[in-house]
Amino acid sequence: MSIQFSQGKLQDEERKTVLQQVQSHLQKVAQEAVREVVIEMMEAEVTAKLGREKGQLRQSQERVIDWKCKQCGCSDANQFIRDGHYHRELQTGWGVIQELRVPMLECQHCKHDVVCDYTIIEKNKRFWMDLSQDALWSSGCSQSLRDISDRWSATVGHTVGLRTVNERINQLEGLVQQFHNKPFEHVPEVIQLDGIWVTITEQGEAVVYDRRNRARHERHGKKKVILVALGFWIEDSKEKREIVDWQIADSEKHEEWEVLLHRLVTRGAKAENGRNRHHP
Repeated sequence: MSIQFSQGKLQDEERKTVLQQVQSHLQKVAQEAVREVVIEMMEAEVTAKLGREKGQLRQSQERVIDWKCKQCGCSDANQFIRDGHYHRELQTGWGVIQELRVPMLECQHCKHDVVCDYTIIEKNKRFWMDLSQDALWSSGCSQSLRDISDRWSATVGHTVGLRTVNERINQLEGLVQQFHNKPFEHVPEVIQLDGIWVTITEQGEAVVYDRRNRARHERHGKKKVILVALGFWIEDSKEKREIVDWQIADSEKHEEWEVLLHRLVTRGAKAENGRNRHHP
């Protein structure tokens, strides 16, 4: 990396140019580091699945794994051999990684490709997990879809649509429902209830036009209350507390609280299930 400096103090434009060069260099270094780590992780996963290092002979004893041949359905790792690599790109929070070498396996039963579901990357997904996590985190911090989309677009160097971002955020819905219905592993000794009032933006029926003359549904804020259940208990001699459930409601009337309380009971929040149930 070579940057020219003047003898005097850097002026605004000169300083900006130097910072841009440094940022560009750091981004390239980060991309290369991510590439090497991802490739190393995939190669290590192949070795773990096959149960043998590269160049070692296959064993005769069956070794069933969760990767399968897409043609014959064989899942015996001792019938799979390494079969070179294919190249793909991966769009990450450090920019686009080109020519990522992904290991391939071939089934010796039918000579077709094995479907390899790597832990570190998702098959046929353009974006790496760090960008999806960023979308979820940013949405939780009340950033708009457009702000998240603009930042992603600047990161990967091309337009990332609002729909792409929204699809990743909507993946949370299933996880939220699963959380609301999952039985307690450890019932809290104490559950504290409280209501937190917030303003939630909702989409109305009326259509308005923005500064670019694009038709948009008018949005307005509406006061809502988040009914929160905060659990307290002792774990490993330390006090633990965390939100164990919540409910978005229009008010703090008893009918609204009953929905949350009934769900807590259904999940196991009963006196007889408490940690101190055996003590007098």
